[in-house]
Amino acid sequence: MSDCIFCKIANGEMPSVKIWEDEKFLAILDINPNTEGMTLVLPKEHFDSDAFLMSEKDYLELMLASKKISEIIKKGLNVNRVAMVMEGMGVNHVHIKLYPLYGIEKEFEEIWTKEKVFFKEYQGYISTQLGPQANIEDLKKIAEEIKNNQ
Repeated sequence: MSDCIFCKIANGEMPSVKIWEDEKFLAILDINPNTEGMTLVLPKEHFDSDAFLMSEKDYLELMLASKKISEIIKKGLNVNRVAMVMEGMGVNHVHIKLYPLYGIEKEFEEIWTKEKVFFKEYQGYISTQLGPQANIEDLKKIAEEIKNNQ
């Protein structure tokens, strides 16, 4: 697409800082990172930003490229974990955001925040923080709605 910033980056029409590239995908450092080394993985071909609209083949290839890049980030930045987000907002070109998780030990440990969040509507970002504990009856109603509208 001629007006897509990620297509322009993939075609070399706009500058970026690449950390990895193959014939189908590239990984660039985010120009607006919220942590050092935040990386975007994007296909060179334009796809709608809703990753779940991709063919299974293209989707799996994107996931495998992201996995490969996460290993590169782990080694390159000496981190033990990398988080992955597929929000599908901001730029209408499918992409995966990879976040190096600094300060995480090799062995798994539970890490929780005290603050709870809950959003009725999309706020321009997502959060992995837990919300307040839901009522089981409310959850059952939501489950029924999902099941009945498949």
